[in-house]
Amino acid sequence: MGKNITAATKKKRRTNRAKKVGLPAGSLVYFGNKEKEIHIDVITYNEGFCQTKKVGTAEEAIVCIDGQHFAWININGLNNIAEIKKIGAYTQLNDLLLEDILDTEHRPKVELLEDSLLVIIKMLYYSKEELVSEHLALLLGKNYLISFQESEGDDMFEPVRKRLEFADSSLRKKKVDYLLFSLLDSIVDNYLVVSDSVSDKIEALEDEIITHPREEMISEIQELKKKSIVFLQRTIIPAREVVNRIEKTPHHLIETDTKHYFRDLHDHTVQIVDTLSTYRDILWGLTDTYMGAMSNKMNNIMRLLTLISTIFIPLTFIVGVYGMNFDFMPELRWWWAYPAVWLVMLAISVAMIVYFRRKKWL
Repeated sequence: MGKNITAATKKKRRTNRAKKVGLPAGSLVYFGNKEKEIHIDVITYNEGFCQTKKVGTAEEAIVCIDGQHFAWININGLNNIAEIKKIGAYTQLNDLLLEDILDTEHRPKVELLEDSLLVIIKMLYYSKEELVSEHLALLLGKNYLISFQESEGDDMFEPVRKRLEFADSSLRKKKVDYLLFSLLDSIVDNYLVVSDSVSDKIEALEDEIITHPREEMISEIQELKKKSIVFLQRTIIPAREVVNRIEKTPHHLIETDTKHYFRDLHDHTVQIVDTLSTYRDILWGLTDTYMGAMSNKMNNIMRLLTLISTIFIPLTFIVGVYGMNFDFMPELRWWWAYPAVWLVMLAISVAMIVYFRRKKWL
């Protein structure tokens, strides 16, 4: 799900959407376009232990959930619906919620359930200079966290995995709700990276508009508005509401101490949203700046052409006078008349150029 979605991708998504038409609510259909084998990584840990392994099936992953350790199960690939159903059966998720997990275009949200907490959010990152939005679902249980990713993509959770390897890490000392915060914190940090990248593009475009305005810049401004700012706002504003609800709504799986971290995370999302609003206003201003720069450029061109025309007006007059076919024009028979006319015309031209430069018109 990139910023610049190809026609083939759009067509495939429409085809996948069409499969759902007429089916009853809760029918499990994968809406994405990444057909890949499912990969499951399991990290079991506590304050004195941490182990990472890869498993091939949902049953093998579920076995790793016990009362002595916390378990982070990361599922890459959502097209294997049978395996997703097994996870749903163990965690007692109904088909409506599993449907939301498989719907890669679902709006970010949080479901506070009796024995679990489901978070659906979007990850943003750059892949080959293209902005990518990836669907992510996080299911928090008593002593486990299950993450559902559409694809491995740019693994922004690698720093979290490395932190789990250190015995002194706060992740190892706290419960699994702090792991949920850490994953969401990584996602929000990447929002900041993307936001800063957009800021750099706006600044570069602003400098270029002032120094060297081009006709195609108006389309670049519109592209930044539509495909960056609006796209980011549609992703990050719902994420802000997700974090806010986790922080504001009591739930037995979220410790009181962890609430403070979610409050700080919510502040970060508010900051990003406010920054994006500022960028949008700047882009509106850039449109006016561009129009003014192009108008100024056109005025300069017209001024130069006008000055050139003004210089040639008296010269054209002199040439026109001596181009008339009258018999009695004594100057036509003077031997020095031709160079004299040239000298007069050059003198007029130089005098006008000097005058224009003193007036700073040229």
